[in-house]
Amino acid sequence: MGYVFYYCQAYFFCILLLAVILFKIVKSVNKQASQIYLGNMIIILMFYYAAEIFWGMVDGGLFGQSVSLIYLANTCTYVLISFSAYYWFVVSEVIQRDMFIEQMRNRLLLAIPVVIAAFLCISANWTGLVFYVDESGTLVNGRFYVLLIIVPFGYMIAASIKAFSRYFNKDRYAERGIYLMIAIFPAAPILLGILQAIYWRIPFLCYGGVLAVFYVYTTTIDNLISIDPLTQTNNRNQMYRYLIQKMKNEEPGMSLFLLMVDVDRMRNINEAYGHSEGDRALVRVSTAIKEACQGGPRSRMFVSRYGGDEFVIVAEMAYKAEATWLADQIRNNIRRATENDAAPYDVTVSIGIAQYDYQAPVSIQAFIARADSDLYQNKKLAMG
Repeated sequence: MGYVFYYCQAYFFCILLLAVILFKIVKSVNKQASQIYLGNMIIILMFYYAAEIFWGMVDGGLFGQSVSLIYLANTCTYVLISFSAYYWFVVSEVIQRDMFIEQMRNRLLLAIPVVIAAFLCISANWTGLVFYVDESGTLVNGRFYVLLIIVPFGYMIAASIKAFSRYFNKDRYAERGIYLMIAIFPAAPILLGILQAIYWRIPFLCYGGVLAVFYVYTTTIDNLISIDPLTQTNNRNQMYRYLIQKMKNEEPGMSLFLLMVDVDRMRNINEAYGHSEGDRALVRVSTAIKEACQGGPRSRMFVSRYGGDEFVIVAEMAYKAEATWLADQIRNNIRRATENDAAPYDVTVSIGIAQYDYQAPVSIQAFIARADSDLYQNKKLAMG
């Protein structure tokens, strides 16, 4: 009985901390998908913490010895922790920009283990498969109790494994820092969760959950700082950081290229159709660039908005012909997107290409200037 006050106090304090983070997310002007999913996870986690408070009161006998309340308290805690872990997996995948998780059908498929665990918990009163209350009023683990441990921990471990695999994938160099943090950080809630499973009456898990949420929240804020809000590409500062690293470390068998993309006659579009339409044109161009880079041959590419109507692609390729192919693919994608959207104007781009010489290194400004000079020459030829 003496532990109940401290147990409930810990979870109540964590609910307050989560409420502060949720308030900041709700009040945020520029919410990304990762923040929306994080907000959903926080709400579920707050309900789970509230269920833990209820469980502590039931376990401490504050409501008397009621078998129904014991079943209810344990069902709520197990179901809600499973849903919380599921949302942790979804949030981590969204932060890593996994396209698979964006489809509702795929998210429903991934939720099947949660649904099974929830069904087993709800039916425990009649089946006793995962837990049951014996004649003395004591909760006893059922033959399939381990599933209630595997499901929530499984989601967190899966998120960690996927992040580790992306971290060691050289094609995703630009975001390796995020991958490493997501891969390592679940260790805290997993370890604390194991302790919670062993020592039921010590609130280890609540602290691990709050730490995980705080980490994810700060990561999404970092993404907002480093991502261009209009085109959802990396901003100039991110490009500088990435390019500096690449200029210092030569990849065997690969060459470093920088492509500068400039939208032709952007001012005319803004003046004739308004800046809102100009923004739509920029989004169309950025989407076309990203799609071209995803299908690039044997290459590793980093896309960023350089400023205004200019974009920069930093790419490691084996041959310059691949950079030329990429430029042509970008132009084709833009033309096709313009036609599909039935835009009342044509969108064309000029592209400059520069190759870095590791034997004669130059500053980052000089390297960019080379691509800009090639861009200017191509624009002059295009304009006649």
